[in-house]
Amino acid sequence: LISGASLFLSIRLYRKSLSCCQTRISDRQKEYADPMDKKAEEEAYTELMGFGCLELSENEPFIYLINPPDNGVYLCFEVRCKDQTLYHSGLIEPGKMEDFDAFSCLDAGEHTLTYSISSYDLKNEAVLWSGVQQNQDILIRK
Repeated sequence: LISGASLFLSIRLYRKSLSCCQTRISDRQKEYADPMDKKAEEEAYTELMGFGCLELSENEPFIYLINPPDNGVYLCFEVRCKDQTLYHSGLIEPGKMEDFDAFSCLDAGEHTLTYSISSYDLKNEAVLWSGVQQNQDILIRK
């Protein structure tokens, strides 16, 4: 299993207006420096995290929810295991990240997490651009 690995995917964004958005800018954000330091090739695309197999332990309990610096949108993450929501971020600004302590939320063993990632307009956070779901297999070692 790969610990802490992340890759980025590009998706085309489509704009959709929402009349009521209860997601707000997160106050848990940290600075994020992109190790690849890549620039977006087109403004019509944004980068999203890709999640591979992950092993978490007491020494490495976190999953990092990252909005790469060159994105022109906020990202919002919801993390679920089966039908239970484990974590819901606020709006994460480009170049920022939040860490989610999945180790404390789950029992020892193998689990499949589902990430729902939504992108919101930087100028009007009530405008949802796009969303995607992705699964990740994780192993919790306690």
